Amino acid sequence: MSSSGLSKPKASLLLAWQVQNKHCLVIGSGEVALSRINHLLRADAKVTVVAGKDDKKVHKDIFELDQQEKLHKFIRRDYLTSDLTLYENIHLNIGDLDNIEPTNYEQIQNQVCNEVFAVVCCCIDDYELSTKIYYQCKYLRLPVNIADKPQLCDFYFGSMINQDNLQIMVSTNGKSPRLSKLIKDNIAKEFVGIDLNMAVENLGMVRTRLREQIVIDDDLVSIDTRMTWIKNLTDMFSLKQWSELELIPPSSAPPFDNRHKYVDNIIKFFPDYPPADFDEFKKVVCTLEEQN
Repeated sequence: MSSSGLSKPKASLLLAWQVQNKHCLVIGSGEVALSRINHLLRADAKVTVVAGKDDKKVHKDIFELDQQEKLHKFIRRDYLTSDLTLYENIHLNIGDLDNIEPTNYEQIQNQVCNEVFAVVCCCIDDYELSTKIYYQCKYLRLPVNIADKPQLCDFYFGSMINQDNLQIMVSTNGKSPRLSKLIKDNIAKEFVGIDLNMAVENLGMVRTRLREQIVIDDDLVSIDTRMTWIKNLTDMFSLKQWSELELIPPSSAPPFDNRHKYVDNIIKFFPDYPPADFDEFKKVVCTLEEQN
């Protein structure tokens, strides 16, 4: 405790954890387990649920997710230690890490996606068993979250604002989930009526196309030039204005693919910038006619 009587702040490292197409395990079947499952499904994980054998304790929405075939596996029995290695069939044993070669990459990636759990989430009321599961995971080097026990967590689930590509997370390091939600709700009010995901999509297309179309060496000066340009372009308009743009033209008959035409109209100005007036910008950019 500090001299003021408050506990010393303990900050966690907030990261966007990639679990897409990777196995994730949820032990439990109540409301907290459902929340974990939904977080993982939004991240395109392959979710295995060990739900227990008592139907009355399984949240109805988890049954529905199983019926919709959104769960990778739905196990109707109590937890077994072997569940932590459920998909393991590891037969690659290199020994010396220096011996890893490009020929091993595909096999290693297969193990990462198809054999080992990327995360384990334990959401049961049994304190003794959940503590044991934590140490079992630690022995196996598996990242684990034990619900309602911050001291037994490698990571936390904060309050999330989700708009597909855009995610905003508020965390209190597991101390006050309710406060996290209140703060998150207040942040969300600032963006009412703004399609943040569309803004992300638009600027993401410009950034990707800039790298594809502008051939500059990957030296530090060239990278800095590109980064400065996209930064200044982003700052030209408000979030609402970026969210109102439709940078994918109406589809045309094959074989003419005009998907990138509007974005390319922006890129053609590099290293200068398109008009800073929003109406003029739309007039210049959102046209299928050739730009001089």
